[in-house]
Amino acid sequence: MNVRPSPIRQKQKIATYFTRAITIIIAILTFSVLFQNYQISSQLIAQEVQRTANQTSGLVQGMVNFRLSLLKIHQDGSATNADLLHAVSSGKSQYIDQYFRAVDQLDPDNTPDVRFIAGLNHMLWDDGNAQFYGIVPNELESVSHRMVVNNAWMLVKIPSLLETVYALARRTPLVSNQSGELIGYFYVMFVINNNYNLIEQIRTRSNSQNLILAIGSNVLSTTLNGEESYSEQDVLASQQNSDRLASYTVNTTELNVDENPTQLMIYAVQDNQNVVKLKRNFYYGVVFILVATTLFSFILWRWLHNRIRAEIEKLVQFSRSIVDRGAEHVFHGSKIEEFDLFGRALEHTFKRLSEQEKQFENLFNFSIAPTILWGADGRLLRMNPAAVKQFSKDSQVATFYELKERLIPSIKKASNGETLNEVATEFDSQIFRWTISPIVTEGRVESVLTQGQDVTTIAEAEKQSHLARSEAERAAGARADFLARMSHEVRTPLNGILGVSQLLKESVTDEKQLEQVGVLSLCSEHLLAVLNDILDFSKIEQNKFKLNPVHFHLIETVRVIERIYQPLCQEKELGLDVMTNIQEDTIVVIDQIRLNQIIFNLLNNAIKFTREGEICVLINLNHSENGAMFHVSISDTGIGIGHDDLTLIFEPFIQGGTTSSREFGGSGLGLSIVKNLVELMGGVVSVSSQVGKGSCFEFTIPIEVEQYRARHVKETIEQEPSGQLFEQSPHVLLVEDNKTNAYIAKAFCDRFGLRVTWVEDGTVAVETLKKMGFDLILMDNQLPGMDGVEVTDFVKHQLRLDTPIYACTADDTEKTKNDFLHAGAEYILVKPIREENLHQALVHFRDHYWEPVTSSVIQSH
Repeated sequence: MNVRPSPIRQKQKIATYFTRAITIIIAILTFSVLFQNYQISSQLIAQEVQRTANQTSGLVQGMVNFRLSLLKIHQDGSATNADLLHAVSSGKSQYIDQYFRAVDQLDPDNTPDVRFIAGLNHMLWDDGNAQFYGIVPNELESVSHRMVVNNAWMLVKIPSLLETVYALARRTPLVSNQSGELIGYFYVMFVINNNYNLIEQIRTRSNSQNLILAIGSNVLSTTLNGEESYSEQDVLASQQNSDRLASYTVNTTELNVDENPTQLMIYAVQDNQNVVKLKRNFYYGVVFILVATTLFSFILWRWLHNRIRAEIEKLVQFSRSIVDRGAEHVFHGSKIEEFDLFGRALEHTFKRLSEQEKQFENLFNFSIAPTILWGADGRLLRMNPAAVKQFSKDSQVATFYELKERLIPSIKKASNGETLNEVATEFDSQIFRWTISPIVTEGRVESVLTQGQDVTTIAEAEKQSHLARSEAERAAGARADFLARMSHEVRTPLNGILGVSQLLKESVTDEKQLEQVGVLSLCSEHLLAVLNDILDFSKIEQNKFKLNPVHFHLIETVRVIERIYQPLCQEKELGLDVMTNIQEDTIVVIDQIRLNQIIFNLLNNAIKFTREGEICVLINLNHSENGAMFHVSISDTGIGIGHDDLTLIFEPFIQGGTTSSREFGGSGLGLSIVKNLVELMGGVVSVSSQVGKGSCFEFTIPIEVEQYRARHVKETIEQEPSGQLFEQSPHVLLVEDNKTNAYIAKAFCDRFGLRVTWVEDGTVAVETLKKMGFDLILMDNQLPGMDGVEVTDFVKHQLRLDTPIYACTADDTEKTKNDFLHAGAEYILVKPIREENLHQALVHFRDHYWEPVTSSVIQSH
């Protein structure tokens, strides 16, 4: 039996490993002791260094705070001095100079570096010290514009003719004692650049060798004189372990002004000889241990090599004999316990391998699944009996070669170490799913095992399940998309119809026109009710929809049809013929809105799909022994419906052909609603049609008829809220992209005494709010650019404006309302907006947010 050569070229004797182990243990113990000593010493030194650093930082911060506090006291005292205020009010610079000269003589040590006074629109006075630093007057004015906070120190960066000047500046307002008016601002500046007096005082009191005051990599002040062994950049880069600062400690202090961090950093350099000495001693100890460990390892290796070499040679010879003689060789034991255990483990391993090989052989041969063993290069090695039975017939030879061609690419990928999923094959309507398992020996793939499973029945069931799921998801998606689109697209124009009808009620005096406006208003309200019911279409499908029967004159339905659809037919040059046998005094009990909805849907379709000709409407009330039946027939001369589409015409979201859908539009839900409502009322609906000649829709429903009772029905017209709500006119920003809706909203606002500014875009609304102030914002939802929710969130959380925002949205869903409220809106109006609803919203605004005294003041931001 040939022995495979070992892949390991450089080998070590067991004595070497023992020696290394003992050496490593000794070295670890020694290093642990040294490291512990080093850690204790380092912690003590680190604590002392940290204590010194904290003291230095506190001292540095305290000195800066003390200096700024003195300047602040002097500045606040001057800002309230009557003489200075009088001099500033009169605009006499010589008096201001005299005042500050007197102040500087009293306390020359606490005089700020630069002082100047700025009016509300221009510079009033400066002490001239800015020129010493190369700062031109225009830069002082620029500093005054940048400072927007009073009585707080601010770090400013000022360009100058010499170099960029960094200074701490503070602004104090000057308020006239007589009028209480703001007459200007008093500025003081504490220059940081080359402030040798400050930096030297801090160095002396902190016992530091040197100090550097910097912003980032820009050094502002330093006590270095150039004779040190390190440079300014070495100190600034101390955190990167500069070699030149190995024997020094650099303490970094970030200065805070008014308890706010600034970019100013003070670097304090102190001697670090104790830490350097400790490190040096530790390194000497490490070198000594390395030398001692090396010498000890050599002596130990020689001793172990001589002691156990013979026993090791015996164990090696025994291992070789196992390989040469195979599994039948019996291990006879060893005097060394570890070697004895090792030999017996080898014997047991060979026995287990023999048993596993036998088990694999049985599993391979008796498996009912076709199993094929391939070489790494794709050669066929073995087939189990199930695979032979499946592919050995003459009729299956071609199938086997086709299977081989399909499996070979996956087999080669598995041989290259790629992870593969299952591979499916289909032959003669029989589907097999193959698992591919590479057999790895000594780190490389020797062969590949493929096992097939007949999944024909399972695959067919999965295919049908996927088809059913896809169809259900498609239908659910179509319904959801329609409902979301219907909510906004219908409510937006309906807002214009309702708004105009309400405006016309107040301006029309002619009785006929007033009647027409009443019809318009009635139809608009009806359309709104129908829209809400369409959005509840899912309730109809779930049998959760309830009818609301009422008493009404049935002739009203005929009159409403004539008033609404006669103008529509005249506009398309179509004839409208309405015939009925209903008496004037006939009162019925039925859901009037649903009944009108059925008729209106059928009439809408008839007018939509008819280009020329006429629409005939037959409305009859028929009596029989079984009760009264209400029959309606609507026929047209339109495009007609194909025979194949007639069976699907009442299905939801379906229209008669894709060409009609593109040409005439529509949601495809009207006829489905008609069918469901008719069936809910206990009736039936039918259709007959011929392409190119027209269609006829008919429905019959049972109806309850009551005798006419002498009673008068009086319409109660609610008094629309109007008139002025405000003594002063609030300024309202109207954000609305639809011109019709904007027109209605502006008209209502004018009636209530509001001044309206209208913008059509969310981005434009934000820019407008940045430039001017408003008392109230009426915010639409779907806007170009930024939508209403985004604009509301930006105004409340980015611009931080407290202007109340009242959302006006056509999306009557809880999600949209919650989104607006979460963004910061104070009130929600749902379109279509009625005048009484807007009146109620404005009363809410007046009672909670309107402040007429201060609302006219526009603050600039």
